Amino acid sequence: MGTVWHARDEILNREVAVKEVELPDRLTGAERSALCHRLVREARAAAALRHPGVATVHDVLVADGRPWIVMELLRARSLQQVLDTAGPLPPVPAARIGRAVLSVLDALHAAGFLHRDVKPGNVLLTDDGRVVLSDYGLAVRTGERTGFEGSPAYVSPEQARGESGTEASDLWSLGTLLYAAVEGRSPYARKGALASMVAVLIGEYEPPGHAAELGPVIEGLLRPDPADRLTTIQVAELLDRMLDARQEAQRGRRWYPATVAGLLLVIVVLGALAGWAVRWYPAAPGPVSLVEAGSATTSYTRPGSYRVRVPADWRRTEREHGVEWSLPGSGGRLVIAPAAGDAVAGLLAAEHQALADGRYSGYRRLRLEATPELGPGTAEWEFTWRDMRGLHSRVGGHDLFFTAPVDRWTPGQRHFDRVRATFRPAARS
Repeated sequence: MGTVWHARDEILNREVAVKEVELPDRLTGAERSALCHRLVREARAAAALRHPGVATVHDVLVADGRPWIVMELLRARSLQQVLDTAGPLPPVPAARIGRAVLSVLDALHAAGFLHRDVKPGNVLLTDDGRVVLSDYGLAVRTGERTGFEGSPAYVSPEQARGESGTEASDLWSLGTLLYAAVEGRSPYARKGALASMVAVLIGEYEPPGHAAELGPVIEGLLRPDPADRLTTIQVAELLDRMLDARQEAQRGRRWYPATVAGLLLVIVVLGALAGWAVRWYPAAPGPVSLVEAGSATTSYTRPGSYRVRVPADWRRTEREHGVEWSLPGSGGRLVIAPAAGDAVAGLLAAEHQALADGRYSGYRRLRLEATPELGPGTAEWEFTWRDMRGLHSRVGGHDLFFTAPVDRWTPGQRHFDRVRATFRPAARS
């Protein structure tokens, strides 16, 4: 429902993606205006979602009578492109992708929205290992009455009947996506949109032949009655159990010389087929709470300044300028220190000083902007240098500065986002 342009933000000097939303010609003036306002409202709601699986929305504006959405520029291929070029995925990487998409849907549903267009073409696999659910052009508020919209081979039976969708409808589409990931096509793909919709309505599909442990998940999501489908929690438990079991098996496996030679050959072949997969495998299957990740949390209080909860195994060091935590085994680091003044101006000054000092060799700014969704008077500065990436948040009169190697950024940022959510500055007298 539009064209995406590669552009440059000349004020903040960064590359961005600009989506030009194209409104149907058949609409009347009043209908165009109403649709335009709805798209702007929903894009702004998506902008408030803080999730690694959602492309950051920088701005939304209306020009020439239609919306334009300024977004984070992603270097990525869609899952559909991967399937078209490299063929179906093994069950484990498919499960990892499904777990990440499920996490995005959970956040979207919690915010009161339905995606309504979950399919391989809208799942992006980025160069840095993120799985991003894109294209919110069909998203609506939960409970909003709508007619049939979406991709026939991935739409739920209730949507195909013209009924309003629910969270269960998005989960149905996730089931078709998982099926496509391991089989290479939707279970309901037929010759023509009408034939695909008929297959959806009568529940006609061939059981997956390569799903392995994913089979029960796919079957549970593709049940015709929304009330009978697996819930988000149930799907998360099944996928996490599958991925945890595979990790345990790999930890317990002993490799011998003859086996290693065969393993190297497999790695070379898989790397040639799908280079993104090598980057994605080490990542966590999706946002998990700190406790679920196998690490209890502990509370830290800086008298008269703030309190925060961090994983118990993070190592704390008291510094003159603040407190530093290091993440064992990951190269990640978090520093919390007091900061005064305007958030955006302060981060711009910090950037200027860092560049003047030559602190970050190969520096590239990703964004520096106000973040009102995190609270009044907050801002963030995100950048890379060499093989590192940093996120500098100014919240409640404090700097929260997180850094990690680029190849471990996604799981590290998930932890940082959860720690930041517990940050509470002391009340000012």
